Amino acid sequence: MPHSSGGGSHSGGSHSGSGFSSSSSSSGGSSAKHIKHTSFPGARRYVYYENYHPVYVYADYDIRKGTASGKVWSIIGSAVSLLFGIMLIALCYDKPQKMDTSPSYHCEIKDTAGVIDDMDKVQNAIVDFYDETGIPVEIMTVNNEDWQGSYSKLEEFAYDMYVTEFDDEEHWQGYYSDLENYAYDLYVNHFADESHWLIVYSTPDGYSSSDGFEDWYWEGMQGNDTDDVLTKSVTNSFNDELQKNLTARTRYTVSSAISTSFDDLTPTVMKSKVNWAMLFTSIAILAFVCLHACLMIGINPKARKYAKAKPCSDAAQEKACEYCGYTYVVDTCTECPHCGAPIPPEDQPGARFT
Repeated sequence: MPHSSGGGSHSGGSHSGSGFSSSSSSSGGSSAKHIKHTSFPGARRYVYYENYHPVYVYADYDIRKGTASGKVWSIIGSAVSLLFGIMLIALCYDKPQKMDTSPSYHCEIKDTAGVIDDMDKVQNAIVDFYDETGIPVEIMTVNNEDWQGSYSKLEEFAYDMYVTEFDDEEHWQGYYSDLENYAYDLYVNHFADESHWLIVYSTPDGYSSSDGFEDWYWEGMQGNDTDDVLTKSVTNSFNDELQKNLTARTRYTVSSAISTSFDDLTPTVMKSKVNWAMLFTSIAILAFVCLHACLMIGINPKARKYAKAKPCSDAAQEKACEYCGYTYVVDTCTECPHCGAPIPPEDQPGARFT
């Protein structure tokens, strides 16, 4: 359905449009293998050395070999996640595509309120925008009295004018807040596409500069098919620019305010844009994947320590090396794990059974 792209007034400032949405998702996982410093069912005791002291752990798998199948699947998962992260980074850079609209579409100005003093300047600005984006623009001016008696806000009147003027959705547009069901019926029964942009400017009937404060309003309405070009950031920027220009009446007329806003928008609207939130998310994913991959291929310091671990019984004894004085565990090694010196034969593996 059509939705507001934003608007403003002399007294109320500008506001953003509606109809833009976003989504997010999350996932998680778990591990089936365990390493603890206390005994648990199904666990075996291992010893490794750190800072010249034995460290005991209990595990329900051979920590010297790791989990081969789990490592393979983890590496595969890391590779897939890495590719996904690279794809996300590629998606962070968005290049809008020119809309392929009907050749019969054209840009128009309907100055019912008689406030456009330079039709050619405004026409040239909106035609340049149309040539750049493929989105036909219509500028319509009305009097406040045309809509304030029957409508609660200009957005509702602009929608009514849209469905009266157009049989498509390729203009900027909004919709009635209290005629949602009726608007939906109008759309599905009469609209063939959603590719226009309509901007409505409203001013008091018969206003002149001698009257003082001018109670003007404006509203933009866009069809859904324009969303890829007229993104929220684009329309917000345009809204701020037009509101600023319309407010600065000592420097801008209605004509020059509108034409200048389009002239500023046209050169940049189709340039590539960076989705910074997605970029930072992608970088975080890649950093996590790289860290995970490093841990899985053995860069993890603990993985290297576990690779040198030895199985030992709960009753294993500790002795001091005759050469370096540091502690080793009996029945687990043939040489000192610290200095490499041979240990007594009776303390070597299997000696107590011979």
